[in-house]
Amino acid sequence: MLENIYTKMITFFYCKQRIVYYQVLFFFAMADLNKIDFDETNFFDSFPSFYGSSETGSSKNRLNNRYIGLIHNNKAIIKNSSILDLASHDGRWSYAAIKNGAKKVLGIEARDELVKKSFENMKKHGISREKYSFIVGDIFEKLKELKPNEFDVIFCFGIFYHITNHMLLLTEIKRLQPHYLILDTQITTSQDPIIHFIKENPLGEGAGIPDSSQSGDDILVGRPSKSALEMMLSSLGFDFSYFDWEHSGIKNWDHMEEYRSKKHFPFKKALRYGGSVVKDFKNKRKTLQTDIASGFSMRRITLVAKNRYFDN
Repeated sequence: MLENIYTKMITFFYCKQRIVYYQVLFFFAMADLNKIDFDETNFFDSFPSFYGSSETGSSKNRLNNRYIGLIHNNKAIIKNSSILDLASHDGRWSYAAIKNGAKKVLGIEARDELVKKSFENMKKHGISREKYSFIVGDIFEKLKELKPNEFDVIFCFGIFYHITNHMLLLTEIKRLQPHYLILDTQITTSQDPIIHFIKENPLGEGAGIPDSSQSGDDILVGRPSKSALEMMLSSLGFDFSYFDWEHSGIKNWDHMEEYRSKKHFPFKKALRYGGSVVKDFKNKRKTLQTDIASGFSMRRITLVAKNRYFDN
C-alpha cells in the first residue's frame, strides 16, 4: 500500500517537473522568435548583401533611410499581415516586411533577373520557403489573376511614376480589398490635378517596362501631382496620411534629396552626367538628363492609404 502511494508521488512530481521543463523551453523559444536580430535604424547594415544585389537605389544611406519611412514606420500594420509587393525588385522590401513580422509575401516583378535575385536573397538569409513567393510578369496582368481579400497590405514602391495608367492600377489594387496600401512615388510639383508625361529610357533595372502599345526607343511614363493622386485615392474609397520626411530625423540627405519638400538641384547626378559625356555612355546620359530636369519639377512622397471599406 505504502509502496503504491510512494510510486504515485514520485510519478506526480516527475510529471510536474516535466511540465515545468517544457514551459521553460516554450518561454525561451518564444523569446527567440521575438528577438530582433537587426538594427532598427540602420536595417540593411545587418544584411549588407542588399547593397550589392541591385544597381538601383542601393546606396547605404538611401536604403536605410527609406526603410524607416516604408517599413519601420508601418510595422504595426505589417506584422501578422499578408503582403503583396508590386515591382518587388530584388526582394529588399519583401525581406524587410518578413523580418518585421509579416506572415507571407508575394512579389510581382517584370524582370526575370531580379526575381532570381529575390529568391537568392531570401535563401541566403534563411527565410522559410513557405513565407514568400515571387513571380515574373506584368503587374497589370498578374493583378488580374489575384482574388480579393488575399492580402492585408499592398506595397507600391517606386513603380507608380513608371506607368501611364495610374487609375487602372489603383482600381485593380482596390478590387483586391487590402486593408492598407503603402505608396512611395515621385510626383510632379504642379499645384493642379494633372499627370506630367515624360519620355523615359527603358534600359536599366530602375526604369519602366516597354509594352507593345508604344513604339520607339523611349517609353512614355507619367508622374501625377499630389492633388491628382489624392483625387484618385479618394474616389476609390481610401483615406491617406503622409510620412513626414522633413521631420523624420534624417541627418544625412545624400541620395535622399528628392524626398525634401523644397526643390533641389541634383549636383551629383550632374557630375555623373558629365562623366557619361566624357566616356560617351549614351544610354546612361539620357537617363541622367531626365533625372536632372526632374530635380526642378518633381519630388517624392510616401503615404499610407487606408481602405474605408473596413471602417464599416
